[in-house]
This record gives sequence, C-alpha cells and structure tokens, in this order.
Amino acid sequence: MSLRKQPDPLLSALPELLLALVEDQLSNNESSTDDELRDYFIDCGLSREQAERALEYRSAYRHLYFGGATPIRTGAAIRFNPTSGDFDLI
Repeated sequence: MSLRKQPDPLLSALPELLLALVEDQLSNNESSTDDELRDYFIDCGLSREQAERALEYRSAYRHLYFGGATPIRTGAAIRFNPTSGDFDLI
C-alpha cells in the first residue's frame, strides 16, 4: 500500500485511546505475527476491515514520528531521521 497524503478516513476516526493503542502496537510490537496483531485489534474493538487496514501501515510505523504527525492521523508524517538528527516531512 502506498501511504496516503491525507488522514486515513477508516482509522483516523477511531476514538483517541483506540487509535493510540493501534499506533503503539504498530510501532512497538515486533513479536506478534500479522494474524495475531489483527486478532488483537479486533478483540480491542476494531472491525475486521479496520484491523486489516491498520496492518497495511505496519512497516511505516517502524520509524519514530513527531507528536501526532503520523501516517494514519495526517498522511504527511514528520519522521525522525537518525542520520541527520532532524525530522523530515514524508
């Protein structure tokens, strides 16, 4: 999936705590398989469609983002560049 340049309408409308949980898992859960993570998202209240969409962002969340400027929330995210030590707009 190519990342959108606008908020993801299916996921950005989630309640704040649920969206924060999704983004935390996408950023930090390296041990679960996609199937396990999808099932976890569904158990937490996402629809199957939302859980599948969230997994499409998994590789994008391997980066450190600034504040709420993330691929799901804004589309045009601000990502930390460890080489330059600055944040880049992607």
